[in-house]
Amino acid sequence: MVERSKTLPPCCKRFVLSVQEEMKKNRIAGFTFIELLIALAIMVTAFTLVFTIFSGSVSAWRRGTETMTKLHHGDFVMEQLVQSLRSMAFFDSVPEFYEFRLDKGSAGGNPADRMSWVTSSSALMPLDSEFTEGLKRVSVGIGRTPRDGYGVEVRVMPHLVDEEDAEYDAWFVSTRVRGLRSRIYDDEDGRWMERWEETNSIPSLIEITLFVEEDGDPYAPPLLMRRAVTIPIAPAVTNRVDFAEEAP
Repeated sequence: MVERSKTLPPCCKRFVLSVQEEMKKNRIAGFTFIELLIALAIMVTAFTLVFTIFSGSVSAWRRGTETMTKLHHGDFVMEQLVQSLRSMAFFDSVPEFYEFRLDKGSAGGNPADRMSWVTSSSALMPLDSEFTEGLKRVSVGIGRTPRDGYGVEVRVMPHLVDEEDAEYDAWFVSTRVRGLRSRIYDDEDGRWMERWEETNSIPSLIEITLFVEEDGDPYAPPLLMRRAVTIPIAPAVTNRVDFAEEAP
């Protein structure tokens, strides 16, 4: 009997080798179920980190935009106040008609002082106002808006009329500024005064603090903006002024 050969024919051997080689390639190129789970977990983690960073960036951008909006409203009101105050007029011949007046008050949990002075500036007034030219008495304070909110209310009248008896329409410069605090510097005592007791005169230095709140959220902490305004026609301040004290 002829013994069976243990070796395959060359043609079969080449076929078997090619099949084995193809199986090896598929085994190397493929992924197991565990490998797929690990890759999926890494991808989910990466997307979570990217979303967290993006969400934080958007929130920071929104907060920055809201702050800039509040600053814009506060800056506008402050610049208008400074321009009008620095154009204050006063004549010794009839001081009772040109005196500076300050009334203290509060509204909506914020200071709501009201100031009144005679000025030649057209600041704080609409373009079609009859008082844009010449001298006029300007009264600025915090008033209640038609929507039961608070805002900077302005009223203008002829400077030689009695302010208490004058009936002139008021308008709101900003409803985002809901608090106003005024202090007068006493050069003799070297300190800030909450009240202005002097009559028939004008102060040399006025501190204005605006309380700017986020629209629609009256309970949010207000943003405080403070400026000291010198009055050019008043006597110059000779003492060193301390601005360290904070408004409540």
